[in-house]
Amino acid sequence: KERNVVADLPGSSPDDVVLVGAHFDSWEPAQGADDNGSGVAAVLDAARILKSLGVQPQATIRFAFFAGEEQACLGSHAYIDAHDKQLDHLWAALIMDNGASVPTGFSLHGRDDLELPLKQRLGGLASIGADSIVAGGDLYSDDESFVVAGVPALSLEVIPSDYDNRHHTIIDTFDKIDPRSLALDTAALALASYSIASADKQPGRRFSPAEVEELLKKTGQ
Repeated sequence: KERNVVADLPGSSPDDVVLVGAHFDSWEPAQGADDNGSGVAAVLDAARILKSLGVQPQATIRFAFFAGEEQACLGSHAYIDAHDKQLDHLWAALIMDNGASVPTGFSLHGRDDLELPLKQRLGGLASIGADSIVAGGDLYSDDESFVVAGVPALSLEVIPSDYDNRHHTIIDTFDKIDPRSLALDTAALALASYSIASADKQPGRRFSPAEVEELLKKTGQ
């Protein structure tokens, strides 16, 4: 059975949730520093920052470390199964699994209905150059579990790097992580999750299974 690590920053409407997640498992050849140690570090520090500020958004902000992503997203699938009855109240799932490079914004995996409301809510990320909202985007990590469940899923996008050459290899090591880029990724996750959770309503509704099927056909995912 998969074991995830989950912690909440309670909101004034505790049944509503904005999730911020990354996977803590990695391949064996190296340290897994960027796949996905950097994502775990960013999520953890985003939680620390928001907790230290004493904020109470509208929706609860939930921080999750998922197990078994490298084995077909087992941890995030287990999360979906365990919270099946609450998914209509999961406003969004923000996932980091693209390496610690300078953030540019978020991709929505075909949910173009989310583009306008999220551009409005995440405009504050322009100060760090991370306000780009892209309606498309490939499914490549725990984001797919939430997309298939119909939940609005946002994946942190970053500038191109040598990440694809390093991850799953012996050179995915701590010395390759750029501290400034990781700090910006952390800021993007903290600002985005707080902005979405502080709104008076979710950015978009949960899709039905039929709508998900149509979405996946349309996007070729």
